[in-house]
Amino acid sequence: MHRSALALKLLTFEPTGAIVAAPTTSLPEVIGGARNWYYRYTWIRDAAFTVYAFLRLGFRDEAAAFVGWIEDHASKHVRPKAPGAVVFTIKGDNQVPEQRLDHLEGYRGSGPVRIGNDAVSQFQGDIYGELMDAFYLSN
Repeated sequence: MHRSALALKLLTFEPTGAIVAAPTTSLPEVIGGARNWYYRYTWIRDAAFTVYAFLRLGFRDEAAAFVGWIEDHASKHVRPKAPGAVVFTIKGDNQVPEQRLDHLEGYRGSGPVRIGNDAVSQFQGDIYGELMDAFYLSN
């Protein structure tokens, strides 16, 4: 339990309160596979679940920091007529187009290395409920 709590705390970017999905880049789903993405972004779904875990563990400051990040950073970059963004940078920007970095090699030769993620333009309706749940529980 302690190690899991520490891992979640280490995913929090203290200056803004953003919670990243993973501190990794270019780790493939399968060695030699082509699914090698940059995960140092805040995924709303994952972060909302992390807020729930923080609150269950008694880490109220970390949960409040994420809510503050939504208010202070992410909300400034949302486009009103676009679907809710699912991916943000730790500074709150949601413009993260996917790019292939063919000149780099991923873990154990897996490639291509990618940054950004095309999922940023997807509609994922469940994020609204998960985000509202995080706000409700934090309140």
